[in-house]
Amino acid sequence: MSTSPPRAAGPRRLVFTGAMLLLPVLFFALLEGGLRLAGYGADYPLFVPIEGYPEYLVQNREVARRYFAQETVPTALHDVFDAEKGAREVRLFVQGGSTAAGFPFYHGGAFSRMLEHRLQQTFPERKIEVVNTAMAAVNSYTLLDFADEIIAQQPDAVLIYAGHNEYYGALGVGSTESLGRFRGLVNTYLRLRRFRTVQLLRDALAGAVGLVGGEAGEAEQGTLMARMVGEQVIPYGSPEYALGLRQFRSNLSDLLATYERAGIPIFIATIASNERDQRPFETVFEADTDEAAWQRTYRAGVEALRRGDAAAARRALETAVQTDSLAADGFYALGRARETSGDTAAALPAYLAAKDRDALRFRAPEAFNRIIRDEAAAYGATLVDAQAAIRRAAPGGIVGKEHMLEHLHPTVDGTFLIADAFYDALRDAAFIGDWTRAVPDAEARRDLLLTPADSLVGLLRVRKLMGDWPFQPRDAPRRRLDTLTVRTEFDRIVRALYQSEETWLEATEELATYYEQEGDDRHAVQAREAMIASYPMLAEPYLGLAGLHLRAGRLDEAEHYFEEAARRDDTPVVPLSMLGAIALERGRTAEAIALLERSRDLDPVNPQTLYNLSGAYALSRRYADARRTVTSLLALYPTHTGGRQLLASLPQ
Repeated sequence: MSTSPPRAAGPRRLVFTGAMLLLPVLFFALLEGGLRLAGYGADYPLFVPIEGYPEYLVQNREVARRYFAQETVPTALHDVFDAEKGAREVRLFVQGGSTAAGFPFYHGGAFSRMLEHRLQQTFPERKIEVVNTAMAAVNSYTLLDFADEIIAQQPDAVLIYAGHNEYYGALGVGSTESLGRFRGLVNTYLRLRRFRTVQLLRDALAGAVGLVGGEAGEAEQGTLMARMVGEQVIPYGSPEYALGLRQFRSNLSDLLATYERAGIPIFIATIASNERDQRPFETVFEADTDEAAWQRTYRAGVEALRRGDAAAARRALETAVQTDSLAADGFYALGRARETSGDTAAALPAYLAAKDRDALRFRAPEAFNRIIRDEAAAYGATLVDAQAAIRRAAPGGIVGKEHMLEHLHPTVDGTFLIADAFYDALRDAAFIGDWTRAVPDAEARRDLLLTPADSLVGLLRVRKLMGDWPFQPRDAPRRRLDTLTVRTEFDRIVRALYQSEETWLEATEELATYYEQEGDDRHAVQAREAMIASYPMLAEPYLGLAGLHLRAGRLDEAEHYFEEAARRDDTPVVPLSMLGAIALERGRTAEAIALLERSRDLDPVNPQTLYNLSGAYALSRRYADARRTVTSLLALYPTHTGGRQLLASLPQ
């Protein structure tokens, strides 16, 4: 006789099964809530309000913690923009890595600042904002991750210069900051990273790696460039090489598609690097190569080149590259031999083959520029051929030390050529409006906001970079190549800036003051304009610049900058007083009195305001007001010579 189970068993089993399935969800929900209550982790939004100036936004200096487990993370330029976009405002966003960020000069040495300054001069009636989100050691994962937050800020266009960091940048194929080689997994992590549970897991994994790899202090040693390399050798054509190409193409495709769906124009540039004057960092050979035989042929070619026998060098090195088509050094030496013999047209392909086969992948292979061209065409983006622009200016059409500081970061001239290429592309697209006031190249080049201090600090940064691996052997003692002897006030400012003893704003204010004291009006103006570009919400740089123009007799410029200072100052005593003085100088007496009275109401004891106001009243024949005001001035400052003379001149 069979016994049937109780009828309630089925529902109970369903409830039990459902509860078991919900337990992990409940556990993670409780863990997430507990972590948030405990204050663990952060959201790291791309843009944050400026403390004390909520009407402005700036890139979050901690946003790179999304991608880096290191204690020190890269940051972007201090590009300030309006939280609420104005009706006639033009807003462009820049994306990329260290070159786009402006390394090593930053500030006025970034192509975005060069472009913004030139566009503002071209369209003085519009407000132009070029907001740079680029950072060192990031790649296409970061660009894609930023896209939605950039779109939320209503860009009129997005400008992209990127590609060199694809292998060793954060989350790249060969990076120390990696989450594996599956693009879908990495992008899923980036979408989920705001959950504190995910951050806890990432931190735990990073801690475990640190315990295995050494002390934290060791991990932070050396340049960021050196610290980012996890897999040193990625041979040309290898699976890792191909994976980097797929990663770049897929992320770039998704990025351009995201902007296309949002209706945002895209200007994307080809990328350049040092072709002539950077030999390959790492040469590897094909598996079946007789390396000893190759070395004999290679050395024979190099020796012939040293003797000046370019023909013999070419013959030997042609044999070397035929013997092994993977060895980068052979192609590089062949490029040298061909160029020495005057055949620059044949030299360029050899140099490019050497770069492509360099197994230490700090420079993007030429395949990346082909991908950029393909994806730009597929999504209707405007291609900006920055590489071609630099080659046109380079001797023999081959990019070298004239435009590259080391392996890929441009000189000031190289950076200007990138900015110029974007400027020309925007003009060709009839972007923004009427280009009849376009600024000529030579004029724009003379008017850069790169101060001498920033220029020298940039060169010191390059010397430090090149004093470490991969420019020096791993086991070589680190040499101090970035020292600076202080002989002048300028030297002291540069040292303080380079060693971060002062903020950039503090050092640049001191620099402007130094130039003013030296009578160097041009560099003083440049320094204060550079301050305004980075800190447009502050009144002080406008006030200092207005004073410079006033002392030089440039009343139009002085009036403009005093007005800008007054708009940014909660108590604009000085700018209102100076605007009143300028109005008085120009015969606008009624306007001058109104401005000076506003200044006096804010500060009733300011001697310059009281003196100027007394004079304005006198010119308007308001003698009683003039006498009362100058008497107040002399009661406060009995020795005021101008006040005594004015009082004596007033009719009784």
